[in-house]
Amino acid sequence: MGGMTMQLKVKLFAMLREQLGETVTLNLGDKATAEAVKPALIERFPAAKPILETARLAINQDFVSDEAMTLAPGDEVALIPPVSGG
Repeated sequence: MGGMTMQLKVKLFAMLREQLGETVTLNLGDKATAEAVKPALIERFPAAKPILETARLAINQDFVSDEAMTLAPGDEVALIPPVSGG
């Protein structure tokens, strides 16, 4: 049955939080993978593309190493931009 969607809340940190807010809700296909998160956010927030492209994606508090991983309803999704210190 196609057309089913899943709603995910994406927690944002650092510069992304300042630009877009603490969380963003995405509606993705029910068989969406981790690699669908960034393009969906870039489509919605094109001005944030440079930061979104370099941000690390974490699912359920683990950094994603396999972007083909299928997301599930209730997964905790987070995007963490690169951090530099001085």
